[in-house]
Amino acid sequence: MKKRAIASALFLLLLGLFISTGAQEQAYRSQALTAPKQMDGQENDWEGANFVNFKKAGVDYALAHDSEHLYLILVFKNRDGLSTAEEGGVFIYLSQPGKKSKDFGYHFVRKMVSAEEAIARLESYGESLTEERKAQIRERKMFAFYEGEPVGKKFKADLQRIKGQRFEPAVFRARLERAKRGPGPVVQGQDGFQKAVFEFRIPLRPSPALPALLEPGKPINLGIEWGGLTEEMKKEIMAKRAAAATRATATDSRMVVSGDEPSEGGFDRGGGELDMKNLPKKFSFWFSLQLTHQ
Repeated sequence: MKKRAIASALFLLLLGLFISTGAQEQAYRSQALTAPKQMDGQENDWEGANFVNFKKAGVDYALAHDSEHLYLILVFKNRDGLSTAEEGGVFIYLSQPGKKSKDFGYHFVRKMVSAEEAIARLESYGESLTEERKAQIRERKMFAFYEGEPVGKKFKADLQRIKGQRFEPAVFRARLERAKRGPGPVVQGQDGFQKAVFEFRIPLRPSPALPALLEPGKPINLGIEWGGLTEEMKKEIMAKRAAAATRATATDSRMVVSGDEPSEGGFDRGGGELDMKNLPKKFSFWFSLQLTHQ
């Protein structure tokens, strides 16, 4: 009986080691670079990278790194897979192995800011701007920032502790490729979309005052999310619902929620009922990542 218990324990131990080893083998190994990548939304300098396909969205992705940065590229092959990434941006999370925590991450979205906001943002990174440089910035009314907004309670708390110290932002570039079309009007839903390319650069250590986010040889869990309703879409839906409710109250003391017929009032399709089939899709996937030694 004792021998059987020992044999069972050994079997479970070996099984655990086998599963652990298998999980490590499945980790995506980032390509080690000897020179930084150019952030231009082009995939022509990603030769030799290990591209993987996320079939659900029809997007190919690959990762690479140098001594200071992690690089990620997303190549969307169809419009449905792109969803609302252009408007709502892309979230990238860095979590402990085997977990899907959102305590550390970035929200990559293009933002237009005023000259004063641009100055404040640059100074928040620890840059010392001369009055001459500020005057040059103020000559332009608006600026476009292609950066990752830090997200996650722990990450924001760390950044708050080093406020005013040097901090390197994560950046990105996006490019939408359309086929050239001939004369004539564009048919709705046929805008010539061919592909969209998003390129991201994340500092391995955003600040000397903070621990490294990623280190060679140490695996992490990386999550990527995009799509779904944008804030503008949510506001539009709420406005339609409010308008539909007002019309229903004015025409009938009973609130008709189903609204199968436009004449009934309520949340009908003409007044703002949600057509779940046509809502933009939200996508999310996680995988284990390990930086190879250079």
